[in-house]
Amino acid sequence: MYHSKKIGVFISHIFGAYQQGVCQGIIDRAVEYGYTAEIFTSLDGENLGSYARGEESILHIPNYDSFDGVIFASDTYISQELRRKILEQLQTLSCPIVEIAVKDAHFPVISLENNSMTGDLTSHFLTVHRASRICFLGCSTESYISDVRESYYREALKKHGKTPAENDIYHCKYESGEVNRALDFFCRTGTPDAVVCYNDRLALMFLASALAAGYRVPEDIAITGCDDTPDGQSASPMLTTVSFPVYELGARSVENLLALLRGGSPDAAGPAAELLIRNSCGCSHVGNANAVFFSQTLSDRIASLENSILSSMNMSSSLQHVTDLDAGMELLTDFLPQLEHCREFYLCLYADWDSVSSHILALTNREETASDTDTILLKFAYKNGKRLPECSFLKKNLLPDYLYADSDCAYIYVPLYFEEKKFGYIALAYEDNRIDYQFRLVQWQMNINQMLQSVCEAKRTGMLVDRLEDIYMKDALTGLYNRHGYDRLVEPLLNRALSENLPLTAFLIDMDGLKHINDTYGHGEGDFAIRVLGQAIESTAAEGDICARFSGDEFYLLTAGLTEKDAKKRAQSIAAYLQNYNKLSGKPYDISCSCGYASAHPAAGFGAEHVRELFSLADRQMYLEKKKHHAARR
Repeated sequence: MYHSKKIGVFISHIFGAYQQGVCQGIIDRAVEYGYTAEIFTSLDGENLGSYARGEESILHIPNYDSFDGVIFASDTYISQELRRKILEQLQTLSCPIVEIAVKDAHFPVISLENNSMTGDLTSHFLTVHRASRICFLGCSTESYISDVRESYYREALKKHGKTPAENDIYHCKYESGEVNRALDFFCRTGTPDAVVCYNDRLALMFLASALAAGYRVPEDIAITGCDDTPDGQSASPMLTTVSFPVYELGARSVENLLALLRGGSPDAAGPAAELLIRNSCGCSHVGNANAVFFSQTLSDRIASLENSILSSMNMSSSLQHVTDLDAGMELLTDFLPQLEHCREFYLCLYADWDSVSSHILALTNREETASDTDTILLKFAYKNGKRLPECSFLKKNLLPDYLYADSDCAYIYVPLYFEEKKFGYIALAYEDNRIDYQFRLVQWQMNINQMLQSVCEAKRTGMLVDRLEDIYMKDALTGLYNRHGYDRLVEPLLNRALSENLPLTAFLIDMDGLKHINDTYGHGEGDFAIRVLGQAIESTAAEGDICARFSGDEFYLLTAGLTEKDAKKRAQSIAAYLQNYNKLSGKPYDISCSCGYASAHPAAGFGAEHVRELFSLADRQMYLEKKKHHAARR
């Protein structure tokens, strides 16, 4: 049963080991206390160019009033702008908020303080191994944490009466070339006794660089990391590092939030990290796993990554030409089984997801119906291996009530967008609430966003093409067909008359007194009168009829299936429309017309030249009527 009590979680880059550990701790502890977690995640800070401008759409997904409390993992946001916007939104809420952060917190905070352990590692080298020169290798792309760890390194040196020398501190990216340069930099003034690295990833890269350069580790250079990764545990020598109890951090953040809900005080102290002394620092440690297990694990990871890339390429190529949303959803069904352990997958669209700009509406002479902003379309629903029907629901919940009714899942919400365009969001849930959010889902998200953008562009292009066709085929003044439109449509109408054995009737209609209106009231009024006559003709037309104006004040109407009585009634209807208009218009002139028509029953061989003959006959009839009108006005 889905818990009605909810904890909202804001966290970025959920595919990371830290993020998944924290979220798993939050989910499990929340369930223990009768709450469910709704996790809102984004990709901020990735090198996605202008595409990344839409990341702030994460703010539009939650129903903030539904939260009993919020956990904000603010340190996971690389983009300080997005972090600031989320902070501003959360500051408007009345519910309790707990922030997971190391610094610059704005709410009751809890932190995994393993950064100070960098100082303990430095002290370990100084006191246990009697190291004389200790260097620090920081990370330039994650300076907001790297700088904190560097400060503890400096502080530990200071406590022992030392200061770092000119070549003792270096910052680089996760690139082998830069790490090689770091080794060269440290060794310019002699080989250092030890290097304290920002984290395990950088430490392993530095270890590889040192071994490749012929140094022995730890005999020539001792190395430590931080954050205790599986790769570091399997390295040779086994990496001395710092524990990373992120699951406990997530669980503690829930306990602090519940303390606030009960009116108590939270415990700011997070779970305690500890030194994990192994071999790379020079200590003796027995515990290296058999290398064959790590080799097999690594091979599996590489194979999984290759499959992920190939799957993403396949998905991208399949979706890139999609211009119909339903067709895209059918293709998505084929890819869903590739998401391991995914129990539920929902694609939700805002009511105005495919709206076009006012500029395009103006160009195409269209108006778009105002969207119900409180309604969301569940366009794609996949649960327990089956696809469910689409439906619409109110935004009070992020999924329809019937999905919540029998659910015990924690949901992860990911925004769908393209640059500033907000489409909606994806909701995911995993088997037994065990998060398995792989990096391939980042590629999935981008592929789906590209598909939705393609559908929007197809709609916009279709409107523009329709408008171009109107310009090419229709008379700008009246909106009736011009000669191009008439020529394109006359043959299908003639073929229908021949195949269904229908009579063909040609009407030629000419305005009376247009010269008088132009000369007396101006050409603007003359154009207005022509438009009214066009409306009169179009109002009497049936589906399939061709109403056209080539130029001037002559109109052409070609129909199929009219009897003589019907044709006469059609001409009378046009005249009656104008009479009624004249009574109501208040114009200082009347609008009238003369109409002639001619009919024929087409047989084999009846072609366009015979249609022209019909219009010639209608023209003669029209002039006879015009003479009658002229005589009547005298």
